[in-house]
Amino acid sequence: MFKHKTRPVFALILVLALAGCGGRGSPGSDTSPQATESGPVCATILSTNDTHGQLEPRTFRWTGDRKAGGSAVLGAYFGAIRDTSSCPVFLFSGGDIMQGTPVSNLLDGASTIAAFNELGYDAAALGNHEFDWGIIVLRQRMEQANFPILGANVYERATGLHPAWLSPTTVVERQGIRIGVVGLATRSTPTTTRPWNVSELEFRSISETLNQYVPELRAQGAHFVVAIMHVGGFCGRDEGCDGEVFEEMASATELPDYVVSGHTHSHLEQSVRGVPIIQSRHSTAAFGIGRLARSAGGEVSARLVDVVDAYADEVTPDPDLTETVGGYLSEVAGISDRPIAAEIAATLPKVRDSDTGYALGRLIADAQRGSAGTQISIMNNGGIRTELAAGQPTFGDLFRIQPFGNVLVRLTVSGTVVLAALEHALEDGSPAAHISGLVVRYDPGARPGSQLLSAVLAGGAEVVASGVYTVAVNDFMAGGGSGFTMFEDAENVEVTGTVDLDALIAWVEAASQPVAGPSDTRWLAVPGAAD
Repeated sequence: MFKHKTRPVFALILVLALAGCGGRGSPGSDTSPQATESGPVCATILSTNDTHGQLEPRTFRWTGDRKAGGSAVLGAYFGAIRDTSSCPVFLFSGGDIMQGTPVSNLLDGASTIAAFNELGYDAAALGNHEFDWGIIVLRQRMEQANFPILGANVYERATGLHPAWLSPTTVVERQGIRIGVVGLATRSTPTTTRPWNVSELEFRSISETLNQYVPELRAQGAHFVVAIMHVGGFCGRDEGCDGEVFEEMASATELPDYVVSGHTHSHLEQSVRGVPIIQSRHSTAAFGIGRLARSAGGEVSARLVDVVDAYADEVTPDPDLTETVGGYLSEVAGISDRPIAAEIAATLPKVRDSDTGYALGRLIADAQRGSAGTQISIMNNGGIRTELAAGQPTFGDLFRIQPFGNVLVRLTVSGTVVLAALEHALEDGSPAAHISGLVVRYDPGARPGSQLLSAVLAGGAEVVASGVYTVAVNDFMAGGGSGFTMFEDAENVEVTGTVDLDALIAWVEAASQPVAGPSDTRWLAVPGAAD
């Protein structure tokens, strides 16, 4: 599967991945991978997270002009590692498998599950976006999958039990080596998918769930326990690491041997209390490699090997997966490849051009305000998934930006609700939403809840608590998604019937060509003003 001339960087990584199975700080082992009850054993752990239906290679900000990822590319990497690893190889996903591309969404995720089956995944965590199409569709995809999707901290509100269709754990055995796997979903799931899709479920403490199931898996004879968590975090160069995965691991008393993380689309190669935590970017652009070893005396050691950027030009794509993905792409090509009657002047990245947002977000907010005919629009940043490239876009290009199929809603709300929504968007110190029809002044250094200084409408009038205003949001936000629960108090709710993607397409087609991203300042940071 590999080209005869492998690039030096990947060749080095492969050597590291396939070296002996000793743990961090311990010598390598030359033992057979076949487990015995008393002898040493080892396992190689491959992982991905946040695939989001990305079955084809594509470019990313960090890859420049080089393409990375896609199922056939991953298949080539995984195949080579399986062929040469001195230890049995296990493959896990940190969740958010299906949502995000035309080839996946237009087929209700069936194409992505088919690719995962061919890649040989052993288990996946239950991601928040697995619920986006409702539990009926999720269960259909779970029945299609040759691997379990696990959610050990997910319970039915009515019974206090796990749903009958959802397993908390599994034990995977290969060449006599048994890995116990516990899957966990982020506790933010009710606000990061459509809230009504999970209204009958509750998402309990992750640390307490680990405390329950890690000992159970060890008692079942697992040589190793791996936690696959759709639970993430971030690490800064100077500020250390924070986020849900680090908090939950710090408070658990029963620890797994290895953690596959997801949800935040991060590059994590960290450890908490000696347990490796790995997260490998997103959208198949990278994958993780780890190694677990157990001595004859029962001592377990674990180490991270690397997060490998899966460059497409370093491998020959797996031919079977190329054929499988190509078949699904052909099914949706008539829709996905349709050209849009617009020209984008310059690439609009999903990267802040200031501390207050980016042009693509402002463009989407304008499109929604124009479509709904409101004074104001507010667009949650999490609903904007990727950049818009220069040139003539296709339907698929715009679909990848707004893949969720959210419907625009026209709300009539009090000024109190508007101000609460803007304050909520600022709670992390910088805006978590894009706006249209407003200029907002705020103090980024003020305590949460007191950052908002003023909000002024396009006509110059200030938003006041006693006023009444029309606001365009998507139905996800209108239902309290992303924490915008204040919109549930709307005095009047009108569902427009217009899908957010259709509003964006209509807006760019009707705009002056070529289309440029709005450059005006809508969130104006005024440090120290609250003092």
